[in-house]
Amino acid sequence: MEKVKIAVVDDELTARNIIKKYLEDNPFYEVVADFQNGKTALEWLRINRVDILLCDMQMPDMNGVELMRAVHIIDEYLPIIAVSGFDDFNYVRGSLINGAANYILKHEIDKEQLIRVLDQVKEKYRIIPEKGEPLHKNGYCITDEKEFSAPRIRELAETGAIDFIPSNMVPVAIGPDYKCWDSIEPGEYKRDISRAVVDMINQMLGGQYQYLFYITRRQHILLLISFSGQRSTLFVLNTITNLVRRLRQQIMRMLDVTVTLVTGEVRNDLEETVCEGREMLSLLGDKLYLGGNRIISSVMARKIEYSSWQAPENQWKQIEFELQNHMNSFVDTLRDNLFEPMRRERVSEEILRKNCRRVLEMLQENHMITENERSAAIREMEEFEEFEQYRSKILNIIEKNLRFFSTEEHYSQQVSRAVDYIRENYTREISLEKCAELTGCSYTYLSREFKKETGLRFVEFLNRQRVNRAKSLIIRGDISTKQVAELAGFRNYNYFFKVFKELEGMTPSEFVSKKQSNS
Repeated sequence: MEKVKIAVVDDELTARNIIKKYLEDNPFYEVVADFQNGKTALEWLRINRVDILLCDMQMPDMNGVELMRAVHIIDEYLPIIAVSGFDDFNYVRGSLINGAANYILKHEIDKEQLIRVLDQVKEKYRIIPEKGEPLHKNGYCITDEKEFSAPRIRELAETGAIDFIPSNMVPVAIGPDYKCWDSIEPGEYKRDISRAVVDMINQMLGGQYQYLFYITRRQHILLLISFSGQRSTLFVLNTITNLVRRLRQQIMRMLDVTVTLVTGEVRNDLEETVCEGREMLSLLGDKLYLGGNRIISSVMARKIEYSSWQAPENQWKQIEFELQNHMNSFVDTLRDNLFEPMRRERVSEEILRKNCRRVLEMLQENHMITENERSAAIREMEEFEEFEQYRSKILNIIEKNLRFFSTEEHYSQQVSRAVDYIRENYTREISLEKCAELTGCSYTYLSREFKKETGLRFVEFLNRQRVNRAKSLIIRGDISTKQVAELAGFRNYNYFFKVFKELEGMTPSEFVSKKQSNS
């Protein structure tokens, strides 16, 4: 006679061994697996079946309530017996609310009570042990890109390895809108989400339809459903529409992420279906600029044509010059002259990543970030899917290191505030009087202390900031000298010319010629 198969999850080895000892040689129950933590148990339960699960409530990483919720996504009707050292009624009640079939207190457990509770659950759920190891040929997962082909799927179906009749097929591409945080490992997070989505679909479809999955390296999911024997195309399309809407709602509710879905056409040709499925997965990549949280029909969708736009080398020189000179305009230049054109031109993700890596290398070379920080950022960006994620990551790194642009510590409080004000407002009309008012000291005191601490008079320091900005714009090379003067904060071109030559020992035109000859 087949026995009722039981799995035990408890972080205490002694507790697991006691339960196994109590059921040793029992004619009706057997422990087929035991686990130290919920995550390991969950992975095992994805591909194996048991009749009853005994689950400790207090475990590290994933507690009993979290495990119960996750398990019931895989198998909604699996009976779970909660095991805990707490006898507080509210705790017992909470476990039962979250899906426990029964409850056992650790300090009261003995062989008789354990078997009595198992008997109650077996009777309540009418558990009939299955012979052998049940194999689920439906919902087969393909993870190798080479395996996802019409000949291979046909071979698996014809040999009986999977239950799938290739007719009346509809592909559905599913791309959870993964959001990555500093506190989690992106790859593991994405795998957990994709597995949970697969479990949800298994629960929704059950044995009603034949289907299989293809899961990509980026953890996008292609669902292939066969409606073999169904003659009504309208019925098939309505079923897909309802499935997609229900799946979207459940992912948002249970996983707290939005999702992008692409629905395909009804086809009888497996080669055409696989080809359309690949094109639909490609459409998921368009969330790079279109964003996520959308339901798309492959018939209506148009693939984005990505640009090969490259930032001019002079623009990179401008960015590097401003970074080397600790200029506050560096952030604006990066945002307006690099990221905005890339977004507007819709550059390919390859170019976007390449440019982000180049910015990170500049930050490291100028000691704004460490090599480890650069490497960590590059690894994290490998998991990004939307343009804004890339842009925000770079700008957030800079924002966290704004001390790189801040005033040197040896300045007094009043002079430090004056210097910061100049650096942030040098393109506007500012004066020593205005700075004195803002710093709360007299005009004469600030003038004296400013020269004493910086080595420059107020106007000399201001002009130095403006000339540095002018040099940055000249390096960029796509605007006239007159515009350079205005954008740098000079209201008079002749004065700009005079100041530039005094500070640099050459005219703006000579500076341009020198840069061109050096490049």
